[in-house]
Amino acid sequence: MLLRKRIELVVIGVLIIGMIGYAVSSTLYSAFRVNSAEQTLNTVVSHQNSLNVTFGAINSQLVALNSSAAFDSAQALTLVDKSIANSQLAMNTINRDDASLRTAANNLNALPWLTLLGRGSLDGVATRIAHARKALAAARAIASDEMLDGRFWSVLYGGLADFTTLNTQSSAGDVAGARSTLVKMKAEIDQAAQLSGAPGLPADLHDLMADIQTFVGDYGNKLDAQAAGDDVAESTAETNVDTDVTEIGKYDIDKIGGEIDSFYKPMIDRFNSEIAAATA
Repeated sequence: MLLRKRIELVVIGVLIIGMIGYAVSSTLYSAFRVNSAEQTLNTVVSHQNSLNVTFGAINSQLVALNSSAAFDSAQALTLVDKSIANSQLAMNTINRDDASLRTAANNLNALPWLTLLGRGSLDGVATRIAHARKALAAARAIASDEMLDGRFWSVLYGGLADFTTLNTQSSAGDVAGARSTLVKMKAEIDQAAQLSGAPGLPADLHDLMADIQTFVGDYGNKLDAQAAGDDVAESTAETNVDTDVTEIGKYDIDKIGGEIDSFYKPMIDRFNSEIAAATA
């Protein structure tokens, strides 16, 4: 009888020690997972400012089209190349951060039998990670659309740079050189017209590209008339070119910029809102 009681006491003691050990292990393990997830989350949140800088430069390409300033092809192409590179860098950062958050979220759910006592803290961090991943989803959409837009601006500015060369050649009487440049310009403007349907680019911009295509065609007719020595045809083509220039000049670049802003603003706001929830 005495031996049985001693055995019972030993068993109870072992159970108590085991419960204490489990409680300590569960608390420590949960705290370790929470701390690790917090570090990952803080790293992701620290990238918010750099991403916002990238998103805030979305309309910078429009500067080169401002009618109040002379077109600088080198500056415009440098600007758009930088924009594309920044968007690609942002996409790389977003994908890397999302992978880190996915791993952190999976780790929070590892060994659930050992994290029962720390479940509240783990769930809290998991919720914040979910918000951070929603923020990155919005950021990924912005960066992806911006890269597509960048391709449009790059081709368009290449075509406008060719026009600068074309105009110089034409003024110098270099018809052969001008016609060669016009072929290259037409290919770039046609490609830009195809790309003008990219996300965030308004209908006015697509219409502008159609008018620039008409201008290129009429300018080609002018060069053909010059080469043929046909003064009447050249005069008619010159009139058409002047009309095209007038039509192109009617587009409100500021309005186009505002429409692009309006497209991206909800996504940028959603990114920042989810980041705020992730840091709450």
